[in-house]
Formats: sequence, C-alpha cells, structure tokens
Amino acid sequence: MAKRYVLVNEIKPERLNDYIAAHERMHESEWKEQLDVLRKAGAKACDSYVFKNYAILVYECDDIDDSFAKLGQDPRRRAWEDFTQPMFATSPKFDGSEKVAGLRKIFDLNAQMDRGVIDQY
Repeated sequence: MAKRYVLVNEIKPERLNDYIAAHERMHESEWKEQLDVLRKAGAKACDSYVFKNYAILVYECDDIDDSFAKLGQDPRRRAWEDFTQPMFATSPKFDGSEKVAGLRKIFDLNAQMDRGVIDQY
C-alpha cells in the first residue's frame, strides 16, 4: 500500500530559477528519462512545489527508503543528482545512503473522522 511522504529542502536563492526550469521542462528535456526512473523505483506519485526558496516534495510509494535506494542504483538518476546537488543549500541524499526524514503529520481530517488516529505515512 502506497504511503505519502513530504520532504522539504532548501534551494540556493540564486539557483532557484534553474531548479524550477529543470522540473517544469523535465518531460521534454534531456532529463525526461527521470520520469521512468522514478516509476521503476516505485514512485506512485511525485509532486514538487516551491515556497520561497524551499522545494517541497510529496512522494508516494510503498517504502521511501527502498525507493530511494533503487534511485541510487540507477546511473541515469545519479546524473540528475550530480546536476541538481549544486542547487541545494543543504545536501539531501536521494540515493538510499541514509534514512529519509520526512515531515511529521499532525492532522489528517479523514483519518481522524474515520478512525480517530493519525498515520504518519
């Protein structure tokens, strides 16, 4: 069963437009193979948002650590990481080399109405 994870990463302000452009045109650029790479790694959905100079990633998969490990094994993904890493103010790992730390969910309308509990993922 797919779980939803939310990750936040800071982008260098001077690289924000590059980061946005790379994602907006991914499907028609040299990076379009990343779409297939994500699916093969188990991504059911992957949405990226920008707030100020923060990238917010909503990622749905069965297990994020397993999915990121699969991403790290694909040479096509490593090329994308090499391209985007200089854009980050911090250096997040999207390759399975460390456990993924997502945001803590504190409210879920449907879960609370249906079961009275909040599932983190």
